[in-house]
Amino acid sequence: MATMRAAVFETAGKPEDVLQLRTVPVPTPGPGEVLVKIEARPIQPADFMFIGGRYRIKPQYPQIAGLEGFGAVIASGAGASIGSPSRVVFRYPGSWAEYATVPADRCYVVPEGVSAEQAAQFALNPVTAWALLDELHVQAGEWIAINAATSAVAVLVADLALRRNVKVVGIVRPGREAPFPVVPADAADLAASVLAITRGTPLAGYLDSVGGMMIKNILPALKPGATLVSYGVLEQTPAPILNSDMIYRNLCWKGFGIDYWLSTSGGRRAEMVEELWAAMREGQLTLPVRARYSLADVVAAVTEAALSGKAGKVLVGDV
Repeated sequence: MATMRAAVFETAGKPEDVLQLRTVPVPTPGPGEVLVKIEARPIQPADFMFIGGRYRIKPQYPQIAGLEGFGAVIASGAGASIGSPSRVVFRYPGSWAEYATVPADRCYVVPEGVSAEQAAQFALNPVTAWALLDELHVQAGEWIAINAATSAVAVLVADLALRRNVKVVGIVRPGREAPFPVVPADAADLAASVLAITRGTPLAGYLDSVGGMMIKNILPALKPGATLVSYGVLEQTPAPILNSDMIYRNLCWKGFGIDYWLSTSGGRRAEMVEELWAAMREGQLTLPVRARYSLADVVAAVTEAALSGKAGKVLVGDV
């Protein structure tokens, strides 16, 4: 039986405490699945939550870690829509191994002209950024705001907004900067500070990954009919919003999860994939890599990835 190396955990916890590099059997693709020889894996905050048992995808012990991967299809199960030797990227549990079986419908075929470093990051942050912008239904020339604006997703939202002539203002921690106009989150009057950037033009949309008082404080900067999308939980305090805040200006406030969006996106998914690959080929998406580690050094890789305030993703693999 063929074997492979894999980063495995048998209980929830911190990666450095629970991950073990083991030799395990190479999986066999079932119906509709492909076997991928994995070349690179980006480490995301979701990976820490998955290993810690705090993510919406729950481990099945013993569990191979990792939720994203990039590599080449080397075998296909019956009825799989992707054959060898396609390059693919995917988001599916078990990527921190030399090989993984993945449902073909969870894979994106990587076109020519896209580097391995870019492709390895495709399946979560660029997809999330595209879908968040799509949820706002904003038009060219309009303004949106996004908080936690130094995050990878926020920067990608701004990249995609630029392609569409949508203008972005970020909300950041004091002293932080972004590659677009920003205001500090602790501004005495957050809405007024935002409107000073937009020269009085109210926001058509607001992307929130924080919650709490920040939502209430931004409301005066929103135009009638604007959309708020919450996609993160950096703060656990309630947002004190009255029904009248929403009703009198016909605001729409909704939650967002990428897995649900993908399952309900229909033809929008194909449009998303086409635009994102085009943006990557044209060098219009900010996807820096700050460090690379081998699979054997995965614990060192997660230690590096956990360091805050450093731009760029940590990749585990050979690219």
